[in-house]
Amino acid sequence: MRKIFFSLLIALMLLCITPKNNVTQAKENATLTVSSTITKNDKAVVDIDLSGNSGIWALKFKVGYNHSALTLESVQNGEVFSDGDLTMPDKLDKEEFVFVASSNSLKDIKSNGTVATFNFKTVDYSPEGKYPIELTLIQAIDVDGKIIKMDTQDGTVTVSYDVKNDDIVFDKAKNEEIKMPLEVKEAVNKVKINETEIDKDSYTVDSDGNVVIGSDYLNTLKNGKYKVNVETEKKNYAADIFVKEDVEKEIEEKSKEAKEENKKGEESKSTKKINGKDSKSEKGVNKIKNGWTGQKSNSAIVISIIGLVIIAGIVCVLVKKRRVNG
Repeated sequence: MRKIFFSLLIALMLLCITPKNNVTQAKENATLTVSSTITKNDKAVVDIDLSGNSGIWALKFKVGYNHSALTLESVQNGEVFSDGDLTMPDKLDKEEFVFVASSNSLKDIKSNGTVATFNFKTVDYSPEGKYPIELTLIQAIDVDGKIIKMDTQDGTVTVSYDVKNDDIVFDKAKNEEIKMPLEVKEAVNKVKINETEIDKDSYTVDSDGNVVIGSDYLNTLKNGKYKVNVETEKKNYAADIFVKEDVEKEIEEKSKEAKEENKKGEESKSTKKINGKDSKSEKGVNKIKNGWTGQKSNSAIVISIIGLVIIAGIVCVLVKKRRVNG
């Protein structure tokens, strides 16, 4: 009988040992997104943003880009990790930039937002066009060392040159030859574009000594910025020219994109305000949930103790009866 009593006692004691919080929440997949942008004054700013984060402690990823068109000038920390969490590489000119961050705290970071900002500069005379900014996730873990599944989205930098009124521009939509007002007085020996000599049939020299480059040759060039060198017997001349698909259409598109960016900026500010309020509400809800869970745990302990007392009483009655019968 004593063996039965102690067995029941141990079983009920084990039931009383309940975790403080017995609710397990699964983490949703987070996403790292590279922004897309257009160069302004030969520069581009690219953000890498984290969204859907339910808890992260360390993050490592690499960023690849076209080095023939873009130069990485600097990388700035965002708002997710603190400055002390980052391990920056010694040089920025490597084939791929490796971002490494781990929290100095023993708690997961649960904030969303910009992880890092990459500042690019256009390489001189690179063609216009879209250049991919490729992000590859290496690892993301939480404070317990568990791997976090994370999606990634690449971005682009569109290289586009802004032209001024006094720039020499070949507009493919108008298909007109361009005149370089050099007023050379000597015979022209060579004309080079980006250090490549062009055929003499592709240009002429007018009576004022200006070099005129024909539209047939210019139409073979990609849109972009080019360096033209004119070599004579005594002196060399240099000037930049721009080749554009349709100048008027480009101006309209850039104006439209600028308006859209301003609109997105205003929407982003509104979203941040809303998220700030929601985040407070969520904290309140979590407090209620945790309190409710605690109450459930306490109730379970009380019920277990009452059950223990009742069974102990029954066992005592059985023991007394056995003694009386004996």
